[in-house]
Amino acid sequence: MAKQLVFKDKYVQKLKGNLISGSSLAFYRSNEFIYDKKEVLMMPNIEASPDLANRLDFEDDFKTAVLIYEAFEKLEPIQAADERLWAYLALVDLYPYMIKRWRGVYDGSAKNEAEYILEHWFLSSSAQSNLLRHALAGLWWSVFLSVDQSRGKNKYELTEILFRQLDFPTRTLGTYKLGRHREAVIGILEFIQENENLFKTKFEYKTRFITKHLNVIGGVKPITYYDRHFFKSELEKLSARIAEF
Repeated sequence: MAKQLVFKDKYVQKLKGNLISGSSLAFYRSNEFIYDKKEVLMMPNIEASPDLANRLDFEDDFKTAVLIYEAFEKLEPIQAADERLWAYLALVDLYPYMIKRWRGVYDGSAKNEAEYILEHWFLSSSAQSNLLRHALAGLWWSVFLSVDQSRGKNKYELTEILFRQLDFPTRTLGTYKLGRHREAVIGILEFIQENENLFKTKFEYKTRFITKHLNVIGGVKPITYYDRHFFKSELEKLSARIAEF
């Protein structure tokens, strides 16, 4: 099978520069993005998924996230933080999906087209908050942080909770450093799962509250050394307060 391609770093920067200058905006309104095929590199240990774009569902983020994760399950975290990969996937392999899911420029509805593309199609840095907000990287990382192999056939049941509300993985968990810690994410999701009655209303508000609370704890404790049970136990102490919202 063919290996996955990525853009060269300087070419990604050039694409961004052309976007900011406005010289390449027309490229994002077409059915195929035109790029320089000489400006690519090969990932020797990652197989390409040529049919992936046809299987993605722009109306179902959870389903799409699982498909992207499974297609690139062998990515090491450092590879999954590589802007060159996600830019290539967004502009080449998964471009048909992108212009349907994030069609603001394609259909002319975006107020600031360059800003819109930079926000959804490119990474401004490899910080976890930016990775989780990227249109494709965010889907992969959301699954990576929440998949639980110990659940057997239903290893994505916590992932489904994470995608219950769009801002949960992006602007709630993604805002705080504990969003980088898989055990913290799983602990939060298990607590929600085991206390569904607490989260039947004001889901977004309550998830922001508990995430902020754990982040404060992370400011004084080395959270990377704690497992999911620690985070669940900390949240259990807040049950009465959450019920009052």
